[in-house]
Amino acid sequence: MNSMMSAWFLTLLAHVATATREDGENALLQTQSSFMLAQKVAVYVQVGSRNEEIWEDLYMCISNVAKSHTRQVDVYLSTVVDNHEKTNFYYQNLSDVDGVSKVMVQELKNRGADVGQFFQQLLATDIGGYQAVLKIHTKTKRYWRQYMLESLCGTANTAKAAIEYFQTHPEVGIIGPSTLTQFRRDSTYSYGSFFCELLECGPGDDNRPIFGVHMDSLTWCWKVMTNSDELPPAEIWTIIAGDMFWVRGACLNTQRFFRSIPTLLNSMTEGYQEGSGGKPEHAMERWIPTLVRLDGWTVADMARKASKTASKTNASFVQFSRY
Repeated sequence: MNSMMSAWFLTLLAHVATATREDGENALLQTQSSFMLAQKVAVYVQVGSRNEEIWEDLYMCISNVAKSHTRQVDVYLSTVVDNHEKTNFYYQNLSDVDGVSKVMVQELKNRGADVGQFFQQLLATDIGGYQAVLKIHTKTKRYWRQYMLESLCGTANTAKAAIEYFQTHPEVGIIGPSTLTQFRRDSTYSYGSFFCELLECGPGDDNRPIFGVHMDSLTWCWKVMTNSDELPPAEIWTIIAGDMFWVRGACLNTQRFFRSIPTLLNSMTEGYQEGSGGKPEHAMERWIPTLVRLDGWTVADMARKASKTASKTNASFVQFSRY
């Protein structure tokens, strides 16, 4: 076992030993009874690109979250760029944001794209301590990235609406951007749809399965996570295409999920690769929200209201749907 894997397992054992929540329904019941007491908010950021425009988009999102909350916000940023000067830049840049109370910057192993970074961040932090967590990363496709950020944290009031939605809807575990949050195993997409426009599909992309065709990877990852050869019911399959979302910390703070992380990480692709179809990191784009639903939580999506009378200065400007 190499040193990186040893660190993962040691952190995992420490997490499991100190866990106070039970898996699945017990975590849901505890959150429903005490959700008003947990107001802590965090942003988990995964940086895989040094592109200045992308960083400006992420920085604006983080600033909006910090402005949205009456209590201060913690920011956890990971980077795979081995550049201490850049690491210091991120730390100072985020420390100067009004409303940010804690900044943690990690240089992590370049494995599994943003999902691999996120998993490594989880092993080093206590996500269960947060009522609302925003996961964002350096998505290189501009239109796709900006749509996700606009939907989730485009203004301070957009971010505020998401945080308050967790408070007023204790059954909701995860919130994705509208259109990119899709359901059911048999769902398809076609050229000309807004979903396809965001993903920059081609004319030949008609009636393509949203959940993909790489069943070997999906089946293997699901078994690692649940210890079951049986895939989940078709109606609870969920994908948040692009891997940016709000999540309640308790949803991911389960022993089952944390026990699977080292094995999943060890199987993920080294270095960045354009397109990750058929890889474990690709499967997790589907299985994270699906596992949240399997544990009894509700999934929601959010978007700006298409209304001439809705104001960006009001949280009611945001529209939610639950599934």
